[in-house]
Amino acid sequence: MTFAKKIDLDYIITFFFLMLTANANFLSSSTIGWFVIMALMIIVGVSRKQFNKEDMQHIFIFTLCYSFYVLFRFFLINDLAPDYLGSDMIFLCKYVFLAFVVATVLKERAIAYIVKVTTHLTVISFVFYALQLLSHETMYRTFSAINFPTGNEIPGYTNVLFFTFTQGFHDFSNSGFVWEPGSFGCFLVITLMFHFFLNRFKFDGTAIILIIGNISTFSTTNYLGLLVLLFLAYRYRVPKINLWVLIMIPVCILLVIFIPFLGDKIIETYSEDMRDLNHLRVLEKYYRHNRMQIPLNRFSSMWHIMDSFGNKLIMGVSNKYNEILNKSYTVNISNGVFDFFAKFGVLGFLYLAFRYGRFCKTFVSKNENVAYCLGILLITSFGEPILALPFILIFMFFSREQVPLVKIQQRRRTLQDMGY
Repeated sequence: MTFAKKIDLDYIITFFFLMLTANANFLSSSTIGWFVIMALMIIVGVSRKQFNKEDMQHIFIFTLCYSFYVLFRFFLINDLAPDYLGSDMIFLCKYVFLAFVVATVLKERAIAYIVKVTTHLTVISFVFYALQLLSHETMYRTFSAINFPTGNEIPGYTNVLFFTFTQGFHDFSNSGFVWEPGSFGCFLVITLMFHFFLNRFKFDGTAIILIIGNISTFSTTNYLGLLVLLFLAYRYRVPKINLWVLIMIPVCILLVIFIPFLGDKIIETYSEDMRDLNHLRVLEKYYRHNRMQIPLNRFSSMWHIMDSFGNKLIMGVSNKYNEILNKSYTVNISNGVFDFFAKFGVLGFLYLAFRYGRFCKTFVSKNENVAYCLGILLITSFGEPILALPFILIFMFFSREQVPLVKIQQRRRTLQDMGY
């Protein structure tokens, strides 16, 4: 037995991929560490001869198209300083290339390992979350004493690689290994979707763990995303339109309207967001005094970006568009869809959605089910800026070798080895 087989390099690659894309810890905040880890992944891929001709052609063509896209908008549409273009190219080398490397090295094993590692990290989060509920003061003091650098300047923010805790903001919510509870919920919803893809939408132990983890985040948008995913599971297992489908749709709508932490919270959030937008000058004075950014919520983030950039959102502005927003008011955007629009435009989003939908269709077949998958992505990312993370960008590089309907025997051996 080789050393590589003993330590399961695929598991380690997936773990570090999740740590980097979690945007929460000292690994993701260190550019040098990021590229060192990516270089080690490349070495593993080269030693396994995973980078074939088709893979290299794919990333080469993508890099050319991406470079032309950002150069075109930089010189002909947006009048910005050169460092904005530099940020777009750094994003390519850092975030996009990481997604490509992991997708290429793991190939058909990618989503199975993402499910496996995320499930393990979720179980670990339950332990830390229990300690957080018992005594969040002790949790905060302990995490602060360890003092891992994170690059996050939010007061009270702490992280110990496997778990994040922000005192005073999310005392009773589970942030897991990601930067905050809502984002952790996004990871869990997408991971549960992966798991359902692999086990044909069966509710097993792994599914229960991921669902409980999602519930512990207390995130409205992720609850809605989970509802859509559960409805997708039902439609996959019962494809014929029947009485239960006709009943379930209005029932789900009524649940959203009448359950306080869903419908009422959405209405309250929208009302508060509109008030915040009308009082940005007042909020700026308060948050600047406390050395904090103005925390714009989902809807206020959306309207602020639309008002600031208008038609430029068709092709986007720049990866570091927030510096333009901060010239007027120092804000913290929490709407992932419009964050992506500002970074890479509606056109960039349509390309990502196309690749994502094509990947999902391989598992769910029907266009109706693909629509639910797209709905899940839109709902979860509307609440949190996850679309520009490698965790989502990886969909752009899933080739036909990662599609389970191709090379069925190879897929069966791989999934059997992993418990599927």
